[in-house]
Amino acid sequence: MKSLFSGMARRIEGLNHFIYLISSLAILLSAFVLTYEVVMRYVLRTPTIWEIEASVYLTIMATFLAAAYGLKDGAHINIDLITRLLPPRFNVGLSIVTSVLSLFFCILIAWKGWGMWWEAFSKGWRSETVWSFPLAIPYFFLPLGMTLLSLQYMIQIGRVKESEDNQKN
Repeated sequence: MKSLFSGMARRIEGLNHFIYLISSLAILLSAFVLTYEVVMRYVLRTPTIWEIEASVYLTIMATFLAAAYGLKDGAHINIDLITRLLPPRFNVGLSIVTSVLSLFFCILIAWKGWGMWWEAFSKGWRSETVWSFPLAIPYFFLPLGMTLLSLQYMIQIGRVKESEDNQKN
């Protein structure tokens, strides 16, 4: 069972790392798009109609898709002023409780997000701009990111439980 968990964890974390690289490229592309717009608007005097919306969607994509990798890497905001003063055994329990609560929150957001994405996809929703971008594409990033984050929380909880079991033995 332990090797099954480790194998699945490695695959999920490998996927999260790959998606992190894609998210990094999305941030770079967003910066390029905004720079392109500045040049077009202020140097060539030819504004575009799509750049702000595209850069917002790319930033949303990067934010939601890289969240799971951020959790794995310990890059999320962590306020540990009080927890540093607590005994290590208590911190393990606290870590499990906060991870389980976060997991439930992420599952709820993913579940609602998949419903929102399906509605946008099935009804052909488009943005109300001149560009009229299909909203199913940016709406896809929220539930996918929350699903990956939920899986990463499950891995984190499993690892904390595993290390707790190893300490008992």
